[in-house]
Amino acid sequence: MKKISIIITTHNSARHIGPCLDSIFSQSFKDHEIIVIDNASEDTTREIARNKYPGIILIENNMNYGISKAWNQGIARAQGNYICCINDDVRLESDFLANIYRAIEGDASVGAVQPKVLQPDGRHMDTAGITLSFLRRFYDIGSGQENGNGYDIKKYIFGACDAAVIYRRKALAAVRQAGEYFDEDFFCLVEDVDLSWRMQKAGWKALYCPDAICTHYRGLSRKRNAFTQYLNMRNRYLMILKNESALGFLRFLFVFLAYDIWRMLYMAAVHPRYCLKALVDTLRLSPRMAEKRWTIRA
Repeated sequence: MKKISIIITTHNSARHIGPCLDSIFSQSFKDHEIIVIDNASEDTTREIARNKYPGIILIENNMNYGISKAWNQGIARAQGNYICCINDDVRLESDFLANIYRAIEGDASVGAVQPKVLQPDGRHMDTAGITLSFLRRFYDIGSGQENGNGYDIKKYIFGACDAAVIYRRKALAAVRQAGEYFDEDFFCLVEDVDLSWRMQKAGWKALYCPDAICTHYRGLSRKRNAFTQYLNMRNRYLMILKNESALGFLRFLFVFLAYDIWRMLYMAAVHPRYCLKALVDTLRLSPRMAEKRWTIRA
């Protein structure tokens, strides 16, 4: 059994999958397996993965199921004690796996380790993890700030961004709901915030490890088009319905008046169809979220 199972999700990723896999095969830490889940790519992603990297496990989906389901497919296939999720547009420094493995092995209370993720220029931070505000908005810690500048200190954080993260299998099992680790109702975006919140409630810590370094060429999650704004709006509400405390719900009227009503008005003016879709989907999925509030294990 390998110590680490590395899972990569792809969709029309021909530009990035080669450099991503090359950075994994160049690691000083070799005790790993690589699982690639392709969500119905229409370019040459599958051919590159299949022909240039025959040692990997390639799962080929016949449609785009979204990143949450793809992560779950990879975890179900994985044999390692630790699960390392990596976006297809991430490239690892040569000691990334050795350092992130050392960090999670060294603290049994840690369920997830967040590496230092840099922007392509190497001078600015992409993310040092996830934080969740009083308004229940989520942010990438350090995004756009200069590398260094306080981001060289190991510390506990709210949660890890699944652009690049390693999870303890035991922690994932502890927060599984309806057979899912990542909530497949989310499709993509916010799924890592939801998982991080569930881990917090279950008593698992998230640790930021600045010694594990990678570079992220951001795609969907950095776009601000109608589709991503719809997903962010809808999935934020689904996440709150699943995870917020009773006291948190009491203060939500303030949050709604201070933030959400203005966001809805903006969305209604700029993207009326997607605003309506986000609200309808939230109402439709609310009973399922309420049910998941009470189930930590499947």
